[in-house]
Amino acid sequence: MERFRNAFSSGEVEFSSLTLFDKPNVPDVAAHLRQQDVIWVDRGSLANLLAVWRAHQLDGVLRECWEAGVVLVGESAGSLCWFASGTTDSFGDVRAFTDGLALLPYANAVHYEKRRPQFQRLIGEGVLPLGFATDVGAGLHFEGTELVAAISDRRNAGAYRVERTDGGTVLESALEVRRLKRF
Repeated sequence: MERFRNAFSSGEVEFSSLTLFDKPNVPDVAAHLRQQDVIWVDRGSLANLLAVWRAHQLDGVLRECWEAGVVLVGESAGSLCWFASGTTDSFGDVRAFTDGLALLPYANAVHYEKRRPQFQRLIGEGVLPLGFATDVGAGLHFEGTELVAAISDRRNAGAYRVERTDGGTVLESALEVRRLKRF
């Protein structure tokens, strides 16, 4: 969190953070989220993140924010949460999850350089639908549910579209990645 606070401490950006443990740090969590232009979700346990959000009834609020044009971003679990499904290590070993927020109707795999076999197997078996995957340092930019760009601040980080063909094989297509300068 400090990394972001420091990066955006000068200029025209107003930074705020939301914590839900042990109790919310703002009086009205839903109103706080609705007032944001950008919502960044950091890494951690996807299972715990979704459970806490649902306990606070934030899944619907986050959908409202998305539908209103709030930019939703994150890394690792903070990326996975926006998708319908994907792979997670929240339970130890890498396995499928199928109860994401489903703002994006695809599967997602982060840390793909380490999780490629599991993601491809799950798509090949039909457990997961068409998916998008990113290596550490890469991200995906969607407008609505349409992928418009893959980006990275690292030279070798890739992004991929992974799907099951009609013949039941898995097809991985490398996406063109726009390289960003690191700040």
